[in-house]
Amino acid sequence: MPEVNTDLPVVAVHGITSSPTTWGGLVLAFNIEKVPVHQLSLLGHGPIGTRRGAGTGYPLDAFVTDVIDQMDARGVEKCALVGHSLGALVSSMVAQRQPERFDRVLLEDMPVLRRERQDPAPMKRYADALALEVAALAGRKKFDPKMVWKVSRELLKPHPQWWDGLARMTMPVLVIGGGKSSYLRQDRLRDVVDALPDARMVTIEGGHRTHITKGDEFCDVAVPFLTNGRHINRRHNGVQDT
Repeated sequence: MPEVNTDLPVVAVHGITSSPTTWGGLVLAFNIEKVPVHQLSLLGHGPIGTRRGAGTGYPLDAFVTDVIDQMDARGVEKCALVGHSLGALVSSMVAQRQPERFDRVLLEDMPVLRRERQDPAPMKRYADALALEVAALAGRKKFDPKMVWKVSRELLKPHPQWWDGLARMTMPVLVIGGGKSSYLRQDRLRDVVDALPDARMVTIEGGHRTHITKGDEFCDVAVPFLTNGRHINRRHNGVQDT
């Protein structure tokens, strides 16, 4: 009889100004393991005429609802979830809203929201947020600049309810930080790990997009985690538990 694959599917959510194709390396790794990967598209992304969400004003809750709607439309009832950057933040909010649907969650170099106004911003420098907003116009054929501006400002506001919701994420969570060259504050990722019921953090010194810049190392960590250790990849060079 043919071997039956018992692994749950993987849902992957890209970062701001990116696209579902960013997960090509991870998809290839899971194709080898015969694990399906659903690459979702965030609101406000994609060519003009195909984008969704302009009428919502792009609040973070709208991104969350849209991800859940995409999962429902694809018939994904339970899965492993991975997100990068804004996609990681949205994934954490989705997992807070419907924790029973997720076997485990991987959050890659996530912008960490403030609990209080005096908390540090997600970015190491305010100039990084401004640079993102200025660059948004250049990419307007691939994403809605208004979405970038709205999200950039939303990330600077206090969100105490998000911190309170971390307790609902009782599934295993892996947080991957991009290390010293990431433009996001890595110490805030550690604060998130400490607030989660079952979480650990790994640093891959590859900057903000380790799934691209350090693709092999990323997959060597992500694949066994997302499949609960059933598939073990090749190397762990450059990977550090923190």
